[in-house]
Amino acid sequence: MTAPLGLFAGGGQLAGTLLAALKEQGREVVVVGFKGETPEEVLRGASRSLSVDTTDLSPVIAFLKEAGVREAFMAGTVSHLNIYRPPAPESLTARVLAALADRRADTLLKAAAFQLARAGIRLVSAMPHLKALVPARGALTRRAPTAEEARDVAFGLRIARGLAGLDVGQTVVVKDRAVVAVEALEGTDAAIRRAGELCGPGAVVVKVAKPRQDFRFDVPVVGPGTVASLRAARAAALAVEAGRTLILSRPEVVALADAAGIALTAV
Repeated sequence: MTAPLGLFAGGGQLAGTLLAALKEQGREVVVVGFKGETPEEVLRGASRSLSVDTTDLSPVIAFLKEAGVREAFMAGTVSHLNIYRPPAPESLTARVLAALADRRADTLLKAAAFQLARAGIRLVSAMPHLKALVPARGALTRRAPTAEEARDVAFGLRIARGLAGLDVGQTVVVKDRAVVAVEALEGTDAAIRRAGELCGPGAVVVKVAKPRQDFRFDVPVVGPGTVASLRAARAAALAVEAGRTLILSRPEVVALADAAGIALTAV
């Protein structure tokens, strides 16, 4: 009998999309959700689910082991601000955090993966199950970036890759070859909207994967919510990395971008 798969399900659409793909393959999926972040329909769609805060790994590991999970995925967003929530004293999480050199996203996630591996649960990448969401190189909307926007894309791509390599964030917003906003803990949408307040219409948004992206943990994702933020900021274009980004609800994303006159391209 095939062992059930585990899914750490955060907010947004990605966890539900992955859950549906795994269930279509006939796999049983056990979900660990996060209070205030995981959609209820994802929790209901699992064969078993556990909803937790992010302060202790011990009950999560016990739940997955009892369910017979040997492989697990991570999908969806969990606010990075949770790193400032103090774990219970003497908990496994407290001991893990005390041993870390820093609290960058990669550092935290690799530490969690190590603890799961010690319990016999291997984290794996969801990318092989989501290939239909990965764009090929080229314009995705009716309007391609103008020559001026393309120069901003090229400029932003260099900056974004440098910042992503430092594990600061994966999105930058530029205008006229000047950096307007950089994503950090606040997330992509907040960075885009802040840029609109700072520079007005016409900004270009560039989102990339890290140079050594570990796709088990963190996949660059855009979706309808991203387009809503682009519209609110009156941005001109969005560029994502071909082959290394997921576009959720792509027909809707393209239609919304087309309606707003926003150029969407994969580079």
